Amino acid sequence: MITKSNVPRGSEILHKGGRKFVVEDEAKEARLAELEFENTRLQFEIEELRKLEREQVNSAHRLQTVYQHVPIAYVTLDERGGIREWNAPAAKLLKADKHQLAKLPLTSFVAREEVRIFLNHLLRCKRAQEGQVVSELHIKSGERFVPMQVLSVPMLSEGKRLFQTALVDLTERKKSEITLRETKEFSDAIIQTIHEPLLVLDCELRILRMNEAFARFFELEQELSKGLFFGSLLNLWWNGNELCSRLESCLEKNVPLNNFEFEVHPRNLGKRTLIFNARPLVRKDRTPALLVALEDITARKDAQARLAESNRELQELNNKLEQRVHERTRELHESNKQLESFCYSIAHDLRGPLRAMAGFGAALQQSFGQKLGALGADYIERIIGAAKQMDELIHDLLEYGRFNTSVMIPTRIDAEDVLNRVLASLESSIQESNATIERKKPLPSIIGHRVALEATLANLLSNALKFVPAKRPPRVTIWPEEHEGQVSIWIQDNGIGIPPQHQAKIFEVFQRLHSPKDYPGTGIGLAIVSKAVQRMGGQVGVSSEPGKGSRFWINLPRAPG
Repeated sequence: MITKSNVPRGSEILHKGGRKFVVEDEAKEARLAELEFENTRLQFEIEELRKLEREQVNSAHRLQTVYQHVPIAYVTLDERGGIREWNAPAAKLLKADKHQLAKLPLTSFVAREEVRIFLNHLLRCKRAQEGQVVSELHIKSGERFVPMQVLSVPMLSEGKRLFQTALVDLTERKKSEITLRETKEFSDAIIQTIHEPLLVLDCELRILRMNEAFARFFELEQELSKGLFFGSLLNLWWNGNELCSRLESCLEKNVPLNNFEFEVHPRNLGKRTLIFNARPLVRKDRTPALLVALEDITARKDAQARLAESNRELQELNNKLEQRVHERTRELHESNKQLESFCYSIAHDLRGPLRAMAGFGAALQQSFGQKLGALGADYIERIIGAAKQMDELIHDLLEYGRFNTSVMIPTRIDAEDVLNRVLASLESSIQESNATIERKKPLPSIIGHRVALEATLANLLSNALKFVPAKRPPRVTIWPEEHEGQVSIWIQDNGIGIPPQHQAKIFEVFQRLHSPKDYPGTGIGLAIVSKAVQRMGGQVGVSSEPGKGSRFWINLPRAPG
C-alpha cells in the first residue's frame, strides 16, 4: 500500500481511476508543461472563436444593412405565406407599417383573382429543395395593383422552413413590352404595305419572313414559303453563286449590301433584272439574320436599252442631218458668194452709166447752161441729182447686202477708237452744220465686228446731224452705260423726233418718213444699223417724241477685263 511515509522525497502521489501512482518530479514537470501548452492552445482557439463571432455579427449587420437598403423589395415568408421579415423597399412598396406587415399574410396584398396563383406558388416553394420559384402577380401598392415578379428561395432558420422572396416591379418592363409590341405591330404594318418586296433570311439563306409585296411578286403563300431556300426561289442553281456569296458575306462580316444588280430567272416569271439591298439583323435568340430588299428594274432596263437604241438611231440621223446641213451651208455660202459677185458686177455696170449721166450733165451745164435757159438748167439739175441719188442707193444696197452675207467673227473692239474715226470722217458735215458733239465718257471695249460697228455709228451720227429743223444747230450727246456684261451706247440729238407709231418701222429697208427734198437720203441707213447690230449679237432701239429729238441706243456684249 502506497502511503506518504513510504514515498521517496521529491515524489508525489497521483490518483487516477481510483488508483494511486507515485510520480517523480520530472514527470510532474513534463505534465505541467503539457497542461500549459494545452491551456495556451485553448485560449488561442477561444480568441479565434470570439473573432469569428464578431465577424459573423459584423457580417450579419452588413447583410441587414444591405437587406434594408437594396432597391428591391424583400420579404421573408413562412409556409403559410405570413410575412416574418421585410426590408424598407418592401414596406414602401406595400404601403404598410411594420405593425400591419407583422399581422398580415402576403395574400392580403395579392389581387383577388390571383390568390390561387400565389397559393400555388407557396406549394411549389414547399416542394422545392433549392433554386428559385418564380411567379408573376399583381400586388397591391396603395390604391393600385402593380405587376410584380415574385421570386422565392427556400431556406432554414432556427429549424423552420422559410422562403426569402423578392418582389420585382414589372411596370416599366410591361410598358416596354407594350411599346415593343406596338412598335413591332407598327413596323409589320409598314413592311406589309411597302410596295417593294422584302424578306428576312436566316444564316442558311432560308426564308423566315416576307411581306405581301414579295409574296405577290413571286406568287407565293407567306406561311407555306417559310424555310424555303432563297436560291431555289430565284432559280439560282446555275448562276447564283455570286449573289449567294455576297449575301453570306453580309452575314459573316456584318456589312451591308448596296444596290447590287443581278439577273435572275425565277420560275413562272422568266428573266428579271433585280437590285438587291441587304442589312444584317440579330434575332431575339441572338442568331444572325438578313433583311433583303428587292427592286425589279426589268422594265427600266428594257426602256434604257430601247432608249439607247433610239439614241443611236437619232445620232445617226443627226450625223446625216449635220452632213446635209454642212453641204447645204457650203452650197449656200457658194451661192452667196456668187450672188455677192453678181451684185457687185451689176452695181458696177449700173454705176458706170449713172456716173456718165452725171458727168455729161455737169459738162452740159457748164458748157451750155446759159443757152438752155431756166427750164433747161432745171432739167439738167434734176438729171444730175437723180444720177447721184441712184449711185448712193446702189452703194447703200451693196452695204446692206454685205452685212447679210459676210462672215463676221466676233473680236475685241475698242469702241472709243471706232468713234474717233467716225467723227473724223464726219468732220466736214459737223463744221458745215455748226454742230456740237458732247462725249460724256469714253466708250468701253466691246465684242463685235469693227466694220459693222463703224457703219452703225456712222449712220446714227449722220442722221443726228441731218434730221434737225432748219436753222437749228445740231447738238449730239454720246455716252455709254454698262450692266450685266452688256454695254449700251446712247446717241441723243435735238432733231425733229419720230412719232411712236413709226419707231419700229424706221429700221426696215426703204422706209422714209420725209420727202428727199426736205431730208435727202436713200431710206436704208437705219436698216443697215439694225442688220449690223444683229450680226454682232446685239440689239438696237429708239425712244423719241416729235419735235423733242431722239435717243438711239445699241446693246452689245462687253469685252472681259
